Amino acid sequence: MCSLRGVILSGIALAVLDILHGLCTTGFYTYKLIMHTFYLCPLTMPVDLCHNKIYIFDQMFEYRVYIGIGEGIVEVFFAIFYIIALAKHKPSLTWVWLMKSFAVIAINIYYLASWLIRQGRYEHINWEQSQDENVFIYAAEGLTLVQIVIMILFCLIGGIFTYKVVEERTASRRSLRHRRHYADASAPPLDYDEEEAQYLNDALTNSEKTLPARASKQSLTDISRADTFKHSTGV
Repeated sequence: MCSLRGVILSGIALAVLDILHGLCTTGFYTYKLIMHTFYLCPLTMPVDLCHNKIYIFDQMFEYRVYIGIGEGIVEVFFAIFYIIALAKHKPSLTWVWLMKSFAVIAINIYYLASWLIRQGRYEHINWEQSQDENVFIYAAEGLTLVQIVIMILFCLIGGIFTYKVVEERTASRRSLRHRRHYADASAPPLDYDEEEAQYLNDALTNSEKTLPARASKQSLTDISRADTFKHSTGV
């Protein structure tokens, strides 16, 4: 069986892969935003084609670009949170990562379906469809497939990690109960009577008194009386 340390290292490696996935997502959509803002239309493109290209981009890809940038940033945040949960041995927090994974897959599937459904809606408009729309479709398909693979590996590692942590905590609780039981069984009984208990309290509150040695055969009550008589008759 693999150790808990090995499972944590595997989870951290998976989180690093997810961080790279998030950075690629942010990088791709940031690049498309920059291209749309500054370099969407080459200088050689006719004005009417440029207007059509801007219109199609605004209708089909603009919101996806903004969401994609935020999606990549959120992926990095959740991956770092996942690493912290692994290091702290918190299985319940590691499973929060699934929320992000489902959201990313749902967003990509939604936009893929939307692009495929709306493909024929703008056929009457002259624009470079193969150069723009296909890039978005292929990127969304690739990022979605990678996220699905990461999610499958995460569920595998998360299940093993949860089992290992629960097993470790169960063993720790059993060991603690065993130690408490052994300590209670080996502790000596305290069979002081009321007078001896009173003397102990007086000795603890009065610094002039000292406790007698346990080897003495006299009781604490006799020693207390002798000590009182000695102080009352001394010059």
